[in-house]
Amino acid sequence: MPRIVLGAPISAQASLIWLAGHLGYFKAHHIDVELHPYPSGKRSLTALMRGDVTLAITAETPFAIAAFTHPELRLYATVGKSDNDMRILARRDHGITTPGDLRGKTIATQRASAVHFFLSGFLLYRDLNPDGVKRRFMKAEALPQALASGEVDAIAMREPFLSRATQRLKRRQWIEFGAPGLYTKTHNIVASKDFVIEHPGAMEGILSALSEASHFAERHPDRAIAIVAARLGIQPAVLERLWPDLRLRVTLNQGLLTSLREEARWALDEAIVTLESNEIPDFLAYLEPGPLEHTLPYAVGLIGIEP
Repeated sequence: MPRIVLGAPISAQASLIWLAGHLGYFKAHHIDVELHPYPSGKRSLTALMRGDVTLAITAETPFAIAAFTHPELRLYATVGKSDNDMRILARRDHGITTPGDLRGKTIATQRASAVHFFLSGFLLYRDLNPDGVKRRFMKAEALPQALASGEVDAIAMREPFLSRATQRLKRRQWIEFGAPGLYTKTHNIVASKDFVIEHPGAMEGILSALSEASHFAERHPDRAIAIVAARLGIQPAVLERLWPDLRLRVTLNQGLLTSLREEARWALDEAIVTLESNEIPDFLAYLEPGPLEHTLPYAVGLIGIEP
């Protein structure tokens, strides 16, 4: 039984990972998966690039950024999506009651991540000049206390960190702004291009286990919510609010390719990455659909890759 160390973020979009581990689906497919939790997908991807884990679950934004300097990375499948899991959480007692009140305020988020990309899009969506706010970059786990202490006026983040922040504040002290449909964030399974050579058949087994977890989540939402909420350290009611917007399916489609290209250009504009030219990676070459085509052929929808 091959042993795989999988780094995954403490995030609702990684629900299939936590469900498959809890329900024994990996073992049922003869894969010994050791799950390592990380505060964010960016951090799990960093662990992969350091060699601390064999596989990583990460949002597409850190992957798009890493592709500039790590051509050995490959993305094998998307395991979760949502267009409504990120929020701006602001201090009402700092004079913020509408999105326009964020002008001149200090907003903190995790740099070079999906929430950073969301913040950029949210400001433009609300006709706020990004230069008109003060952005601070912190580790994900530091954001709740930074907001609670008043060090910053607002944070751009997701669960479970939003709940950790509101638990430190009185109800009238905070206000939340969302933007459903503004940006679809994905969580994806990433490894090196050599993974399928070094672990033949393992990715197919992992994807099959995740597909079974997807069916479980669809058939038994209450049980799935209870399992994942306990893993995330949040109340089930909080996850119930997010659950309808979660698309917990194993896929690999053209929309992901479009997002990677858009976010790579954003990373250049934000000077997160620098190049002598503005050429972005050929992300089609960074997607490896083979294992998913073998396991769930109907789940692959890419233009330009021959079966």
